[in-house]
Amino acid sequence: MQPHVLDELDKKILAHLQQEGRMTFVTLAAYLGVSEGTIRKRVKRLEENGVMKTVGVTDPLKMGLDTVAFIWFKIDRHHMDSVIEELESLEAVRYLAVTTGGHDLVAMVVLANRSELVTLLNDQFARIEGIVSTETSIVLQIHKQIYDWAPFSHCLEKDGVQR
Repeated sequence: MQPHVLDELDKKILAHLQQEGRMTFVTLAAYLGVSEGTIRKRVKRLEENGVMKTVGVTDPLKMGLDTVAFIWFKIDRHHMDSVIEELESLEAVRYLAVTTGGHDLVAMVVLANRSELVTLLNDQFARIEGIVSTETSIVLQIHKQIYDWAPFSHCLEKDGVQR
């Protein structure tokens, strides 16, 4: 999959929205010296191309979802696609990635309590053909959680100078 080509205006839009996701298009247009319509069209295109998605991010532990865990999977390679499909369909699975090293997949799961984690591991995962083994690490505290993946901080104003 080819990455979407971003020009300088796209990068500046993303940098500002990563700092303040609720910034209005009018405010953003004023910062960047373009029309509100230009911002609206650019953001729509970035969303349509899968570059960005506007969501409200929450801390699961502060919302009463007491159990956040990373689960590492060893998978029978003949079943990789079907295992991924099954795991993607589970509501508790919030993140799923193919990895290198000693495990084939890693998932982050978010559940209300440890009992739900036991059910997920012993009942739901046990029914998925192709899972060879799992290793689970429970998150005790979250100290850093960021979503500004793109290194666009250089696009923001510093000392009143637009970059």
